[in-house]
Amino acid sequence: MASSYLNTVRAAAQKLIMMIPGKHRPSRRMTIYDPGLGVPSDSYNCGVYVLLAFELLCGAGPLGHVNKNILQLLRYRYMRMLIEV
Repeated sequence: MASSYLNTVRAAAQKLIMMIPGKHRPSRRMTIYDPGLGVPSDSYNCGVYVLLAFELLCGAGPLGHVNKNILQLLRYRYMRMLIEV
């Protein structure tokens, strides 16, 4: 995520993880996955961002900057995919 809160959240998580007993701590092999989509500006497009991040996780090529027109195109694309099923 390209959020300004990322550093603060990471610092808080590092402090909190020390409070968890050793056998319950998460694996050190966990990695952060940043699809490079940025932070959604509204909750209306949240589902589109989730589907787009899933596509990127599955190996689709990056779209670059996601603007209002791209989000509208993706909504129609996902709707068409649902109708065709």
